[in-house]
Amino acid sequence: MSNDVEVLSKAMKGFGTDEATLIKVVANRTSRQRQQIKAQYKATFGRDLIEDLKSELHGKLEDAFVALFTDPIEFDADSLRSAMKGMGTNEDTLIEIIASRSNQQLVQIKNCYQQKYKRDLEADVKKETHGTLQKLLISLLQGKRGTNTNPVQNQMAKIAREIYDAGEAKLGTDESVFNKYFVSLSPHELAAVAQQYHKLTNHSILDAIDKEFSGDSKKAFRTIVYATISPSEYFATRVKDAIKGFGTKDTLLIRILVSRDEIDMPQIKQYYKQLYGKDMVEDIKSDISGDYQKLMVELCAH
Repeated sequence: MSNDVEVLSKAMKGFGTDEATLIKVVANRTSRQRQQIKAQYKATFGRDLIEDLKSELHGKLEDAFVALFTDPIEFDADSLRSAMKGMGTNEDTLIEIIASRSNQQLVQIKNCYQQKYKRDLEADVKKETHGTLQKLLISLLQGKRGTNTNPVQNQMAKIAREIYDAGEAKLGTDESVFNKYFVSLSPHELAAVAQQYHKLTNHSILDAIDKEFSGDSKKAFRTIVYATISPSEYFATRVKDAIKGFGTKDTLLIRILVSRDEIDMPQIKQYYKQLYGKDMVEDIKSDISGDYQKLMVELCAH
């Protein structure tokens, strides 16, 4: 770590900045190592590494480096706060983070949010959302999803039938049944229920969600299924969301690449190829440029 600290300091010293060296070092360290580097930097030079990086860099490259040196839990808390402060609310960010994080991560995020912003995350989410989406996000924030890894198929079949009866089998939708199971079933149980639902109806539970819900509530239920059963596939779709169309959703792109870098980047690239028939890295390269591009591509290479 001490050598990395010296290299980073030298790259930022004097006139100009050696961005290539910063990228080479930072993109090839784990999140834990970057936290150690940040602590060692402060102990060695008496300065905050993130503040020094901010003074040397700008734009999206600066944002990406700050994200990389921010503790993952704090980064999620920051992202949620940014999604809710000021005019309007970025529901996509709320749904992505809250619906895809584990019970333990959600508890840690709530605690970090309270400590850093002196605000209650649940209260802020409740204030900024409404209806089915609000109920779903508040339920998820309780961190009470199951942990069973060996579901009993007969029980899962009964739950699939109950979900069918609450939705497609009737006029209108009993949203409480969907909320009850989608926030409480373990990943293995939800996957088993999805299989049983397909057996029962000959179509997927995602199709049922599309029929029974709309807008942000539909997006939230789909995210729970996607991010729980096939997280790599889900995050491949999020990368596509970030770069499709005119312009780039840089905040989204940075968040996905930074947060998934050490988890499942090869699988995300594989699913991206399957879903869209294109190379994810090449698509990212064609959408952004400069040192920001080099850093993002380096993260994708892991």
